[in-house]
Amino acid sequence: MDRPTILLVDDDTLLLEALRAVLEQHYNVRTATGGEEAVAAVAEALPDLIILDVMMSYLSEGYDLAAMFRKGERTAHIPIVILTGVDRMFESRSRLEQSWVEVEAFLTKPPDFTALHDTIESVLAAKKRA
Repeated sequence: MDRPTILLVDDDTLLLEALRAVLEQHYNVRTATGGEEAVAAVAEALPDLIILDVMMSYLSEGYDLAAMFRKGERTAHIPIVILTGVDRMFESRSRLEQSWVEVEAFLTKPPDFTALHDTIESVLAAKKRA
């Protein structure tokens, strides 16, 4: 059976490589260090799941990418998990303000790898059922 492909998008290259090392045990993993690379990677081959950092080259780049992917005809069906390193108050406010962007899950950085894996499995299982 083919392993699902995950696109990790984060400008923190150390975290990106750590996540890749852990996730490659179960998934095909591609990476991008910002919005332009992410758009190019998705145009090249659609992933089964996208994990986006919120703050990259500017404060809401992850949300903007999520909104763009949600509006795209080819990409609207791809599940998105938001990964954020911001504090809980900002995160809660962001969830309210950005509720127009539908994502499958929010996780804080650095992620607990068990929780990350469980979230990925849950999101991919829901995608299969849909």
